[in-house]
Amino acid sequence: MSVQEQINNDIKEAMKARNVDKLAALRAVKSAIMLEATKDGSSSVSDEVSLKIIAQLVKQRKLN
Repeated sequence: MSVQEQINNDIKEAMKARNVDKLAALRAVKSAIMLEATKDGSSSVSDEVSLKIIAQLVKQRKLN
């Protein structure tokens, strides 16, 4: 299962569980990945690029 598929599945589970915080975080990750994918005109990115994007988002949101 690719990273994008896992994110989509986690979004569905968060919706079912009504976990608003987790859902918002996953949607932000999905959005960032889709923005990166559309830069090239493709519909998806590799797992390595997805993981780099996730690491970047985590780093941005860490509290000091």
